[in-house]
Amino acid sequence: MAKYISEKSVLQLKNLIEALLFSSPHPVSYSEMAKITEADKKTVTQALQELQKEYEERGGALIIRKISGKWQMVVKPEYGQELKEKMKTSSSKTISRKALETLALVSLYQPVTKTQIDLKRGVDSAQTIRTLLERGLITTAGRSDLPGRPFLYKITDKFLEVFGIESEEELERLKNLFSE
Repeated sequence: MAKYISEKSVLQLKNLIEALLFSSPHPVSYSEMAKITEADKKTVTQALQELQKEYEERGGALIIRKISGKWQMVVKPEYGQELKEKMKTSSSKTISRKALETLALVSLYQPVTKTQIDLKRGVDSAQTIRTLLERGLITTAGRSDLPGRPFLYKITDKFLEVFGIESEEELERLKNLFSE
């Protein structure tokens, strides 16, 4: 660690961070971790990187991942799907095909207006946009300079979390990969 910290203290810090990530229902920021652990950002970062490496080397069902600058402990996707199938859990929060189409358009062309989405989909997207806003997967990003000053929409950190994308930069790389 940056400053001298005993091995016991390092272990306690990593255990506290691990417990925090495990118990948190949402990704945790550096500032939240620093506040709870009373450690500086550099020390927290190093502890997180060590924890992440330990989880990767262990090869278990859990991983620690970074999403939009925040950290989260999650089940590896291959185990999540298997658990869902074996536990026969049905998610009441499934995403419809029209919502996926709208999300894809917002992520590709953000910031984008409702009219631009409607033109690409060929149907009215008002209800779908309302649903995605309520679920926190998209948000307004201001208003366009077009006549009527329509709202502009963009994806949120929750979108990145749900789809397992680390950052908007990674999303951009994915867009480029599929446009080639």
